[in-house]
Amino acid sequence: MAIYLDNSATTPVRREVIDEMLPFLESDFGNPSSIHSHGMKAAAGVKLARQRVAELLNCSPSEVYFSPCGTYANNVAILGRARFVEANEGGRHLITTSIEHPSVIGPCQYLESKGWRVTYLPVDNEGIIDFERLKNAIADDTSIITVMWANNEIGSLQPIEEIAQVAVSRGIFFHTDAVQVPGKLPIDVSKHAISALSLSGHKFYAPKGIGILYLRQGENVMPTAFGGGQEMGILPGTESVPNIVAIGKAAELAGIEVIETERKLRLMQKILLEKLSPIEGLRITGPSDIDKRLPGHISVAISGAEGESLVMKCDLKGISVSSGSACHKGIIEPSSVLRALRLPDIEARGSLRISAGRFNTSEECEKAADLLAQIAVKSAKVSKETTIETAI
Repeated sequence: MAIYLDNSATTPVRREVIDEMLPFLESDFGNPSSIHSHGMKAAAGVKLARQRVAELLNCSPSEVYFSPCGTYANNVAILGRARFVEANEGGRHLITTSIEHPSVIGPCQYLESKGWRVTYLPVDNEGIIDFERLKNAIADDTSIITVMWANNEIGSLQPIEEIAQVAVSRGIFFHTDAVQVPGKLPIDVSKHAISALSLSGHKFYAPKGIGILYLRQGENVMPTAFGGGQEMGILPGTESVPNIVAIGKAAELAGIEVIETERKLRLMQKILLEKLSPIEGLRITGPSDIDKRLPGHISVAISGAEGESLVMKCDLKGISVSSGSACHKGIIEPSSVLRALRLPDIEARGSLRISAGRFNTSEECEKAADLLAQIAVKSAKVSKETTIETAI
């Protein structure tokens, strides 16, 4: 039986979510901007979805915007805010981290090319920033801070509440990529004083192709795409009503089930950790304290192994996992996140990410951990023998 443990990459679409969106594919297919009955039904579906997302985040529905994906939401938050800053002659300094998703690093690098000063905060060997260093990096011209809530590769959780507090006290726009968080940890934007937050539906059991941008009332961003008035002009284009309805239902379920899901994911996380930690030649990457780590998430590095090869070996055993290393022009290269941890390349190249989801079981994790342990032991042994032969 196949065991899917790559939920940080994408999740299956829940049956309840599919059932909710089907009418908007079959009968209630109208354009929500149309005033006839078909359009009104579609508009009602969008309105309900917005309300459900607002309940998940504990915000007003007017602060919820639907986007094509998490990447688009990140880009609009950062570049849209930068446009507003420039239009109002604000300071052009942005603070971020060295382990952000490419959809955050990309906009930051673009702004650098346009004359912005960008500070890339380093992380410690567990992938967590030094909060004091962030505070010291704030200058008079700092106008944007963007820090990922939970890292997709190594599971590290950043001190989002503290960052939000210092940002609001200095009048700085604070955005967080929270794509990995919904359904695993509670989200309450009213407590965290977050200016903007990005989510992606396919990370919490909705389809691919739909995301969310939360924008706190009173915070301004300018559009980066033009040609329509939808989503208050910030994210123009005819709404993908079935996907919006789907992410609304997924948000409702995530909010209802988050405590139960977090407990279940923590249990499976402990099973994986206990089975894999003792293996010689294997290092747990990211936080060792699971309270500082995304629930259900484990990442490891196997010295001398190759990440893509490990993924294929796992797949042959019926386990779906992923790697932070990739083959570029025949060379196995660690990701920028693993490099930021300052792991030796011989370890970082052999990275694996194991991410359990709501529909995994403890029995699956026990079985997968045993198979992963066998693969890890064999890979570490082969690497050790190869090293000895090379030395001779």
